[in-house]
Amino acid sequence: MWRFVVNAVLFDIAWPLCVLVDSVAIIATFTLANLLIHLFVVADKPREWLWVAAIWISGVTMDTVVFSTGLLVNDSGSPFPPPWLLLLWVNFATALRYSMFFLQKSAWLAALLGGIFGPFSYWTGSWLNGTVEFSQPVILPVIVLVILWVMFLPFTTWLARRRFFGEDGHA
Repeated sequence: MWRFVVNAVLFDIAWPLCVLVDSVAIIATFTLANLLIHLFVVADKPREWLWVAAIWISGVTMDTVVFSTGLLVNDSGSPFPPPWLLLLWVNFATALRYSMFFLQKSAWLAALLGGIFGPFSYWTGSWLNGTVEFSQPVILPVIVLVILWVMFLPFTTWLARRRFFGEDGHA
């Protein structure tokens, strides 16, 4: 239970920190601290670093496609996600098997919540941060994000149960 609490608190700090703080150095420092705490205190799996790397690469790849196609626009003009979003993926990866463990029990629940909260997170993050915008008409990027997250979250929660990422396959 304590792993859940520590992990949930750290992610509850990470999301607003990544979105609201305008210093990549501060976000990166917190993210590194969160990752180290996760790997050496919270996680109970020997290959947890592999899990975090796999989710980070998957998420960054998904976001890069969304940005490079112009569905989401970085105010710097770059076709890539901004640094704060790249760092947010590390923090998300640390939370997915622990404080979001309940998603592993139902692919339908993961799809439903992914389809709602995935796009909502981008929408809220873009609104609060101001460095990312949805292309027009807004419905197109929202539909694409819903589709991506309806597939992404159940797939990653399915992966979380696999022995490849841990000794017993459970959080």
